[in-house]
Amino acid sequence: MPHIRRIYRLFLISLWFPLTATIGFFAGIGGWNGIRRVTRITRLWGYGNARIIGIKLKVHGDPGKVRGGIIIANHQSYIDILVHASIFPIRFAPKAEIASWPVLGWVLGVSRPIWVNRESKQSSHGTLIEYRETLEHGINLIIYPEGTTSDGKGLLPFKSTPFEAVSSGEFKIFPILVKYVQDLGEPTVCWYGDMTFPPHCWQILGRKSIEAEVYILDPIPAEGRNRKELAVFVHDYMAEEYRKILK
Repeated sequence: MPHIRRIYRLFLISLWFPLTATIGFFAGIGGWNGIRRVTRITRLWGYGNARIIGIKLKVHGDPGKVRGGIIIANHQSYIDILVHASIFPIRFAPKAEIASWPVLGWVLGVSRPIWVNRESKQSSHGTLIEYRETLEHGINLIIYPEGTTSDGKGLLPFKSTPFEAVSSGEFKIFPILVKYVQDLGEPTVCWYGDMTFPPHCWQILGRKSIEAEVYILDPIPAEGRNRKELAVFVHDYMAEEYRKILK
């Protein structure tokens, strides 16, 4: 049965990926209006894929209030991308190396993301400019400040660089937490450490469903804090809320 489920889901994904990517390509033509349009297509893409692989979402809070700010989220898996994209119209800021990944790199590229090259200080400056311009145009930007995925038992320390874009206090910070309900006998949704993508993805496709709980926390004003102070403050706030959720 899991093998049939995997094949069926792969078939649907093979249709849905190119369809939404093609729509997103044409929707994204143009300047900031194109980027704004493609965030809505990205939401359609995420919602469809979430349905295909059996993600059951339970959202705590009002997604409609998350508007025109920077979304700070914990990061456990590539599944996070589908979860967040199915709830919010967002612009991604993935690591530059993902651009070379098969399929996912191409699809994310169509969504007109901000590719982040952490190895180059010059590129980091340009990235921050793109962050601010995105927010100035009222487009939601999602950031995973842990910089990598975790095992879901807690939050890793936050990198402070992304917070430079909001340290002026002009934009709201929207903390978002995701918890995956782990059923006994089912492979973990978390993808971290030395796990390789193909076998993990193959296991995920065989799961009956994935229960994801999304918690939209209170927005955080950035006034009066520099980027390092913001990174610590937001991390500690989210980590404490996550501990409550896990109880």
